[in-house]
Amino acid sequence: MREAFGGYAAIGIVSLFIIVVSGFLAFTTNYNKAFKMKNRIITILEQHNNNPNNSEVQKQIREYAQSIGYSASKNYTRESCNGVDFVLDSNNTGWCYRKNQVSSDKTMSTSGNKGIQEYKSVYVDVVTFVSIDVPILNQLFPHLRFFQVTGSTRQLTEIND
Repeated sequence: MREAFGGYAAIGIVSLFIIVVSGFLAFTTNYNKAFKMKNRIITILEQHNNNPNNSEVQKQIREYAQSIGYSASKNYTRESCNGVDFVLDSNNTGWCYRKNQVSSDKTMSTSGNKGIQEYKSVYVDVVTFVSIDVPILNQLFPHLRFFQVTGSTRQLTEIND
């Protein structure tokens, strides 16, 4: 009778090990997709002057998300973006952004003009999400920042005339 209980314990330990390793691999794969997505979004935004509302930008991002298989939970994305004043993308692809404008108190002189002009800088904060659709984990950890990947574009400077 003891061998039977020992066999059940061994099967339980092996099953638990398989579940933990499979979960770790799934999380790593999804984190990698979110990281790639964030980097690609930043690249696309910088190519289009930090304008996330451009239809060409939205199209390129949607196509890239489909090509790598990126998808984030729509409910989790919506709640997380609204909680920190980010704007959810119009395609509902699973990322959000916040456009930041830095006004200058300083002035910058231009070589062609004798006058002094003010300038402003614009950059975009981007957030993508690691898709963890395990109900138990979603209930235990509803809004962990650990499941978000954040980044920012470079500042583009515009001269105010």
